[in-house]
Amino acid sequence: MEKKRGFIKEFKEASRINPFMAFAILWVSFMPSIGTLLLVPMALANSKFLMELNFSDPFTGITTILIGAALMGFALMPTTMLAAMAGFLLDWNAFIGLVLAYTIATLIAYAWGKNLSKNSGELLLERYPKAKMLLDQKKGRIGELIFFVRLSPVIPFALSNLLFSILKSGWKKLILFGTIGMLPRTTLVFYSGTLVSDIYQAIQSEGIHGKGWIFIAFFSVSLWGIWKFFNKENQNPST
Repeated sequence: MEKKRGFIKEFKEASRINPFMAFAILWVSFMPSIGTLLLVPMALANSKFLMELNFSDPFTGITTILIGAALMGFALMPTTMLAAMAGFLLDWNAFIGLVLAYTIATLIAYAWGKNLSKNSGELLLERYPKAKMLLDQKKGRIGELIFFVRLSPVIPFALSNLLFSILKSGWKKLILFGTIGMLPRTTLVFYSGTLVSDIYQAIQSEGIHGKGWIFIAFFSVSLWGIWKFFNKENQNPST
């Protein structure tokens, strides 16, 4: 119970320092789920239209990419859900577009997150000097943290974007290491969507076998990588 009160206290402090930042945290925490409830039924109701989209047409391709980027960048829909739906409705013709969309979404989310956070990160870290010192020491290896956070199937895309904007990781590193980290799980979920005949099967657990083991592997590797980032002795912080 103490931990819960502590979290609430810290959130109130963050709200006092920067109310817009607190709103952003709530937004990225809840809005993707709300967006899923609203947009998935809408997409399924118009599935025939979506399946007939011609991605060889530049206007159609660019428009679809920008819509997907906006949905993910403004945390209106989780990347995993969008990948499953794209695989189910659009097939492999849309895969490259999906990768481009979440790359653009990263830029969008990082930009608005950085604009909202301003100096909130520094103000909050000043309350935790040990954490600030650790992050300063490992600033040169932030790409490693980005990769393992993105690889994790349980850390939301929108929340991680906000986190890295607060930490000021830099958009170039976030694009490079984030895209590499997201590719494995995005490919797996997209592939699952292309195989099933029912979109709901694409987002349900299949038990601890096959793709279930792959997700566990992603989670384990990402957890190990994040742990190593924060616990490994940093003999040369500049590398």
